[in-house]
Amino acid sequence: MKAIVIDDFGGPERLHLAERPLPPITDEQVLVEVRVAAVNPIDWRIRSGQLKQFVPCEFPVILGREVSGVVAAVGTAVTGFKPGDAVFGFLQQRLMHWGGYAQFVPVEAAKLAHKPAELSFEEAAALPVAGHTAWQGLFEAAQLKAGEVVLITGAAGGVGSIAVQLAHDAGATVIASASAANHDYVRELGADLAVDYHAPDFAAEIAKRFAQVDVIFAGFAGPSLQGCAPLVHAGTRIVLLSPEATEADLRIGGIESRILIARADGPQLEKIADLAVQGRIRPAIAAVLPLEDAARAHAMSATQRTRGKILLRVAAD
Repeated sequence: MKAIVIDDFGGPERLHLAERPLPPITDEQVLVEVRVAAVNPIDWRIRSGQLKQFVPCEFPVILGREVSGVVAAVGTAVTGFKPGDAVFGFLQQRLMHWGGYAQFVPVEAAKLAHKPAELSFEEAAALPVAGHTAWQGLFEAAQLKAGEVVLITGAAGGVGSIAVQLAHDAGATVIASASAANHDYVRELGADLAVDYHAPDFAAEIAKRFAQVDVIFAGFAGPSLQGCAPLVHAGTRIVLLSPEATEADLRIGGIESRILIARADGPQLEKIADLAVQGRIRPAIAAVLPLEDAARAHAMSATQRTRGKILLRVAAD
């Protein structure tokens, strides 16, 4: 099969097209013929070696943790899927070896969901990581409730854009932190207030309307998170997505931040997809590139300025 692989850690130039054998599957796995793979910031962090202490790799490595496609084969213990089913899911590998930037990928059946006919393969591939992360961060880790005030940083990105929509749909008041160029966009997604995280006094701007915030959903560590300290009170819940947080990031205004590591959950993903089918959320897609342009996709993602998800088309529908 064709796949984008890396033979060692390094820059985007390490990504190259290669022929690889079909991956084996266990009794609990499904072999998915990939239509679309998504690019996430963790992909280029793994590729560069930044996360080698957190995510072990077995070279040659095929990156990619999020796909949509069609079931090609199922393990003997799999009952919920059959060949020909359209599926999508978050791969969440403990060991990076067989990833989604390939024609075929093995996935545990419990991590997969059936793709609704109303969603394209592109829309489906853009949902799993962002959907799980936003859902679990807002509703499980932070226990966000209707009527509460939530500040979402990195609100125009793949995860942030879903988080804004989920929080708005849940009846929360949403403050979106994004670059000025994306303020109209995040308001369209449901933000009640948009602020520029580059501004040194963005917390003061928020404080003009809200004395405090109940939840901080932080896509990034650093100044955009640490600058939120004036808004924190005893009941504030802080959820941080960065695994590379400093001590300053882990305690904001006297409140401990909780680092979220999202988990793959097929039944939960089907619930999230149902919200998309109902039009209550929509996945944002920044670009769809051919598989061979994986290096370009990584370079785009590394700018951290894209609006929504970057996708790789592996095969035609």
